[in-house]
Amino acid sequence: MRDSEERENAQQPCRLVSVVIPAANEGRSIGRVIAAVREQAPPGVELEIIVVDDHSKDDTAARAVEAGARVLRLTGGRGGGNPAAARNLGARESRGDPIVFLDADCTPLEGWLEAILRAHDRGEQVVGGALDLPPGLPLSARCDYYCGWYLVHSRAPAGHVPNHPPPNLSVRRAAFFSTSGFTERQPFSYTNEERHWQGELRRRGVRIWFEPKAAVYHWNRPGYGNLLRRNYRWAYTAVEAKHVTGSARMAWLYRWPWLTVALSFPLAFAQAFYILGCWLRARRFEPLLLLPVILLSRLAYGAGMAAGGFRWLRSRSRGMAQVAPRWQ
Repeated sequence: MRDSEERENAQQPCRLVSVVIPAANEGRSIGRVIAAVREQAPPGVELEIIVVDDHSKDDTAARAVEAGARVLRLTGGRGGGNPAAARNLGARESRGDPIVFLDADCTPLEGWLEAILRAHDRGEQVVGGALDLPPGLPLSARCDYYCGWYLVHSRAPAGHVPNHPPPNLSVRRAAFFSTSGFTERQPFSYTNEERHWQGELRRRGVRIWFEPKAAVYHWNRPGYGNLLRRNYRWAYTAVEAKHVTGSARMAWLYRWPWLTVALSFPLAFAQAFYILGCWLRARRFEPLLLLPVILLSRLAYGAGMAAGGFRWLRSRSRGMAQVAPRWQ
C-alpha cells in the first residue's frame, strides 16, 4: 500500500513556479541569492529561476548561470537602469504560475515560498511579502531601510493592502498578463513602476494580500547620499502615480495633487513621525535615535514630490502617455 502511494505521488506533475530576478552589476551576490531561492522549493514544486541581466558591466550573467539560473539579457535602452522592463521580459519568458518577482538585493528566509504559495492556494491573486532588516548593515544602510520599509516588514500585520512594492511580490500568471505590466517609461521604470498594473487589478476588485511570513532580507546599500537620492527618486513620480492609479496607502492625500504638491514640505515632518510611530508599534526602537536622518530623508522626499509633481501638473494638459500591454 505504501509503495503504491509513493508511486502515485511520484507520478503527480510538479507545480512550476517562476522566480524573476532583475539584476545589474550584482556579480558578488547573485549566486547567494539564487542558492537561497533554490533552497525554498517544497516537495512537489519545481522552480524556474530567471535572472534578467540589465546591462551589467561585471560578471552577473556568468555567476547566475553557474548558480543554475536561466539568464536573459535586456537589450536596447540607454545602457541600463530599467528594472521594470527586466521584470516584464522575465515574466514574458517564464512558464510558471505564480510568477514571483524578487530583487537581486533580497535574500529569502526560511518558509518564504511556502508562505506565498499558501496564500495563493487560499485564493489570493497577488501576494506581497515582508522586507526585513538583515544583520550587519552599516548605519547609513539601516537608516535607508527604516525610511523605506516601515509598512512591509515581518512584524506588520497580515491583510489586504492597496499597494505592495516589487522587491518581494508574487502574482498569479493570468492576473498579471491581464494588465499592462510594470511601467517601462522613464522615470517610472525604476520607481512606482508597479502601481499602474496593481491599480488595474484593484479597479477589477482584485486585492493584494500582504503576507509577513513570506520574508526576505533586504540588503539596503550604504551611504547617506544614496539614501537621499533614493527618497527623492521615489517621490519624483509619487504624485502622478498615486493620483492616477489610486494604488496607494492613504490615497486621499493624492486626490488633490496641486494641494499635495503645495504641502509637500509640511507633509515631510508628518511623514517622519508617522514612520517613527510605525517602528515603535513594531517594537523597533533604533529609529528613535535616527529621527534626524529620517526627517532629512523625508525632506528629500518632499523635494522630489514638489519637483516631480509640479513637472507632471504642468504637462498634464498634454495627456498622460498610454501604458500599453507588452504581451499583445
